[in-house]
Amino acid sequence: MMSLRRALVLVALEGLAVGLVALALGLASDHTPLSPGEAAIFLFVGWSFVGTGLFAWWRRPDSRFGVLMAAVGFTWFLGALVSAGDPWLFTLGVLLANVHAAVFAHMLLAYPDGRLGSRGVRRLVAAAYALCVVGPTPYLLFGTNAALDCDGCPRSPLFVADDETAFQVFGKLTSALGVILVCLIVYVLLRRWRDASPPRRRDMGPVLLSGIALLGLLAASLSSSAFGGPAVLQVGTEGLSLVFFAATPYGFLFGLLRSRVSRAGAVSEMLRRMGEGGRAESLRDQLADALGDRTLALAYWLEDPDRWVDGDGHAIALPGDDDPRRGVTEVRREGRRVGAIVHDRALCEDSELLASVAGAAGLALENARLQAQLRARVEELHASRARIVEAATAERRRLERNLHDGAQQRLVALSLTLRLAQGRVRKDAAAAEKLLTAAQDDLKVALEELRELARGIHPAVLSDRGLGAALEALAGRSPVPVELEPVPPERLPAPVEAAAYFVVAEALTNVAKYADASRARVAVSRADGHAVVEIADDGVGGADPGRGSGLRGLADRVSALDGRLDVESPPGAGTVLRAEIPV
Repeated sequence: MMSLRRALVLVALEGLAVGLVALALGLASDHTPLSPGEAAIFLFVGWSFVGTGLFAWWRRPDSRFGVLMAAVGFTWFLGALVSAGDPWLFTLGVLLANVHAAVFAHMLLAYPDGRLGSRGVRRLVAAAYALCVVGPTPYLLFGTNAALDCDGCPRSPLFVADDETAFQVFGKLTSALGVILVCLIVYVLLRRWRDASPPRRRDMGPVLLSGIALLGLLAASLSSSAFGGPAVLQVGTEGLSLVFFAATPYGFLFGLLRSRVSRAGAVSEMLRRMGEGGRAESLRDQLADALGDRTLALAYWLEDPDRWVDGDGHAIALPGDDDPRRGVTEVRREGRRVGAIVHDRALCEDSELLASVAGAAGLALENARLQAQLRARVEELHASRARIVEAATAERRRLERNLHDGAQQRLVALSLTLRLAQGRVRKDAAAAEKLLTAAQDDLKVALEELRELARGIHPAVLSDRGLGAALEALAGRSPVPVELEPVPPERLPAPVEAAAYFVVAEALTNVAKYADASRARVAVSRADGHAVVEIADDGVGGADPGRGSGLRGLADRVSALDGRLDVESPPGAGTVLRAEIPV
């Protein structure tokens, strides 16, 4: 595949050759000879567009704007075919003489990324191309050389008859349509200017303003041609139009240079202010001044957990690559992601400037990230504390409900049974014995319910025999077969053992209820000063920690010990729940 540099060199050589051929046609023509001054202006305009377009193409290969600007220069040279002596080449030259105006309008409407966008704008450009090609047809069909202001021009093969009326009617109609089309294009450009952000407007200014001025002069010239006007007005507007047309590529270069110089100066000022320190000005304001974007925002990367937050520690989502208005530049320090600058999409065109700003702000952004991380941690603690209080209240209500509906009811029934048995001891010993047997059964059930309730609060086996025995009891009660790996023999701190126990208990409950798994595996180990608890199953996956209170409550219990709970649960591939708790 041909490299971009080589392709640009070949296009530049083609532009040079096309310009020289066009110059030769103009100088050698018998009917439209070019004076030395006209020849110099002709080459200057065409090569200016080709050269500037190739520079823009090299600077931003992914944008079509440079291609369109170079195309303006090439189609400008097509007008030299009017100087040809061959009738067919002459006719082709008349038909294509104004195509550069359509390409120019296309370039303006597609600035700065080279894409037209809406369907209405694409139709407008298509109409411009059609009018520029079809518009000169009346001159070829019905016009004389005098009407064409071209003494000695070849007779067009398309010539039908010398009809002054048809020539005037079609000519005025074409000019009127041209005025309407130009007004629509100017309207679209002005609306785009109004809706643009300040950075985009600053970059678009030199190109769009010169283009709008040129279109305005073109509309005035066409109006004079369509509705009548002094010849001096038409000549004057044509001269000014040429000036603005030739100035457009240099307006682009001036805007680019001004933007780079001003932004480079702003970056230097930003570095100076950072070095001085002691100013109340925020980092965001300094970056916004350096890049000239008051909508700029900062995001900070937190590795635990992996997410983006703002300066107050609130979780946020960054704009995507398909966002037409906002761009994102990541900031890294020593290879680590520390933050991101969210800015106007127009700034993406100056990747070198963004890289310089990101590099200069790396240290300051790292410090701000630590502050944001602290605020996020405080916010998480507030939220976790609120959830823990809420969970404790809910747990007390659950205990009250279970005691009331379970053991309490059974004890009340047991009391009534014992009273009945007491009344029948002397009268009917057999009936009293049956009642005492039933009371004994009720007592066993009530005791079992109380043990189960106590186990949910804090299992006695955990305190008496340690985590290994408690997990064996959990595995034995689980309806899903559980493979329990050996637990380290040394005891863990009581809060850590309790957290590990309830993580396993909740995980196995979820496996039994939702996972549709055939087996589960539980492993507890110690690594790098942490107790690592891992529960894996071969179920349906798709577990979401943010949905439901069970996993969220476990995360709160683990985070209260400065631990971390991770859940990996791709759909159809089982679930792995992993908790790391500092010991």
